[in-house]
Amino acid sequence: MKYDAATGLALELYGGAWAKPAGHLQGAAADDENRYLYMSFTDRLIKVDMRTGEIVGSVTGLLAGSIYGGGAHLGDLDFRDGKVYGSLEYKAAEKFYVAVFDCDKITGMDIDYKTPGVMTTMYMEEVVKDYTDDLDAGEHENAVHSMGHRHGCSGIDGITFGPLPGDDSGKSYLLLAYGVYRNDAREDNDYQVILAFDPDAFAGAHFDQNQPHEIGPKLYKKMFVYTGNTSYGVQNLEYDRVSGDYWMIVYAGGKAQFDNRPVYVLDGKKAPEKQLLKLGRESVYGKPGGEVLSLKEAGTYHAQSGVWGVPQMPLTADKGFISLGNDYFYVADAGKKEEKQYGFMRLMKLDRTTYTFTCAE
Repeated sequence: MKYDAATGLALELYGGAWAKPAGHLQGAAADDENRYLYMSFTDRLIKVDMRTGEIVGSVTGLLAGSIYGGGAHLGDLDFRDGKVYGSLEYKAAEKFYVAVFDCDKITGMDIDYKTPGVMTTMYMEEVVKDYTDDLDAGEHENAVHSMGHRHGCSGIDGITFGPLPGDDSGKSYLLLAYGVYRNDAREDNDYQVILAFDPDAFAGAHFDQNQPHEIGPKLYKKMFVYTGNTSYGVQNLEYDRVSGDYWMIVYAGGKAQFDNRPVYVLDGKKAPEKQLLKLGRESVYGKPGGEVLSLKEAGTYHAQSGVWGVPQMPLTADKGFISLGNDYFYVADAGKKEEKQYGFMRLMKLDRTTYTFTCAE
């Protein structure tokens, strides 16, 4: 392995190559000591020793034996207090969770997720309500053309811990971002939706995907970010340890009235403001207000929409993006080869004047 001289961090870490039923790399997280790296491949969690590069553990079984068509979708990850948190979807069952893995219990390969103490989950009631809302369409099909799903909610993906924007109290919250269907025909899907939960009030339980529970924390705050519609919303949400901002890595949308950037930076210094939401369907929504967050003036400005966005995504950051401090990040470099999904995390340095990244050497 090669290491960066300035930080001592590995220049690249390999999460393996996995055949079906594994899907592509979804997200990654590192512990506070940069000792272990965790990577999600849709139906499994991988643990990597950051000093040796060895894959030392995995949690599996999230897809196998599921009674729900399409199985599980383990998405973005974050680390807090010895545990890895990940967004977990069961769309066919219309149930959404945050999975919580105890890192100390991941001591070998192919540990079943039902092994006592390895994984619990927290039920996300607010997500379920928005996902299953028929609105005036009379349906909420799991399809991009559906006109159901409040705010275009397609589930969840991006997840991170950090302070509420504008809050300097030092308290950290779990922030969870909606997936949003790409649908150019509707007007109520131009916001990213971010839910905040207080870790002091977390509630979860042992999980069996064939007997799903509905135990979860009370929603603390629901916030909105005006970016224009994206394709499945915020894929990776990450708190920036240097600036206090939040990175939102997305699959770009396609509405002509927006610039459709792949990266947006949420201003961590500005508290949410109560605003009238631009939803365009008054017969359904009325004229609701919402707590709207501000984008940082990062990247380029699109005058027509009033949206700032970063034009270039580093590598495949939508599949993994970790802030390490001192302007260093681990960024995913993932793809498919010979029917196997592989994933690397590569060390990169951010230039904050241009919001571009270069590989560390």
